[in-house]
Order: sequence, then structure tokens, then C-alpha cells
Amino acid sequence: MYEITQIKAGSNCYLVTQKEAAILVDTGLKGFEKKILSECEGKQIKLLVLTHGHIDHVQNAVFLAKQLQVPIAMHEKDVPLLKDNLCREMKANGVRGKLVRFFSVWSAKMTQLDSFVPDILLKEGDKLNEYGVDAEVIELPGHTAGSIGLKVGDDSLLVGDALMNMFRPEKTLLYEEYEKMIESARKIEELGDRKIYFGHGKMASNRRWVKENA
Repeated sequence: MYEITQIKAGSNCYLVTQKEAAILVDTGLKGFEKKILSECEGKQIKLLVLTHGHIDHVQNAVFLAKQLQVPIAMHEKDVPLLKDNLCREMKANGVRGKLVRFFSVWSAKMTQLDSFVPDILLKEGDKLNEYGVDAEVIELPGHTAGSIGLKVGDDSLLVGDALMNMFRPEKTLLYEEYEKMIESARKIEELGDRKIYFGHGKMASNRRWVKENA
């Protein structure tokens, strides 16, 4: 059995614990370091996984990896974002999406990010069993080119920002490539009955995320 613990840290971080081992997924914003470390206390953290390269998910990565003495893993296509979060354009549809985009771009301009090189590059189908957790990487591009999720056990999926629950459970409000974002949302639909853990918002059940005419 495993346990998924949500940590609110500007965005959601997650501790995935299985027996004695655990992995930390995403790292939130600066100012939440002590809160995250407190949640990790007593856990045997084996790996730090980043679902994508945006500041609100990676800003504490260097600090936490050093404190926990674990490697950092992510998809290679998002490595350029670690040097410049604005190196690829973020797009949005609708009033809510444009509002989120405004604050996301503002945050990227105003927030310091310590550039780093991940220790491990993840891809579709990679399994994390060697780190003590029954989890598998699923590629979910669209929000960013290198967005990934983690299938945990048979009934849970951590999606990063491939989907969002900021206002309601829905497909992501921000994207680099719209068509890929839609494809990823449909890919999640096809996984059937699972608990969805978002990078923003509370957990919800998997459902149809894309209208037929999208």
C-alpha cells in the first residue's frame, strides 16, 4: 500500500510513501521550505521528481535536494526552463486563463530561480520501483513540452499542471502547445477510474476532460 500526502506550497507538492521509502514530487515556492522539510521528517526520501519546469514547481529543488540528499529527476524537454522560465511562450484561452497567465508571467519575471542540472532524465514508461515506490512516468506534454505525470499504483495519477483545479477540475488553463495539451487530457481520460492529484487544487476523480469539439 502507498500514501499520497498533499503539501500546499504555492503550488502542490506531494509525498508518495510506500512502506519505508518515499519520493517528493515538486517543490513549491521559496518561503515554504521549512513546511516541506517538516512533512518529509521521518520519511526515507529517495528521489525528487519535478512534473515540469515552472518556477512554482521547481524553485526549492536545489535546496531540498541538498537537505534531503536525493537526486532530482525530470523530463529533458523542460531543462531549458530551468535557466529561463520565459524561454517558451505560455498561452491561454478565456478570461480565467488569461488572468492566470498574467500572474504566471509576472511571477516568472519577478522571482529568482537558481539554475541547476537534473541528475536523472525521465521519459514515458520509466518505473520508480528502484526508489521504493510503485510509480510509472507518463508523458503529458502541452502545458510545457516536458510535462510529466506519475501513475501511482492502479488508482492514482499525479498530473502536475497537465490538468488544473484552481477554479474547478478542468484541462489546464495555460499551455505551450494547445493540441498536445488536448492530447494529454484525452490520454488521462483513457486511464479510467483514478484519483487525480493536481499541481493546483484539491484531488478529484478522473473524468472526461475534453469536449468532442475541442
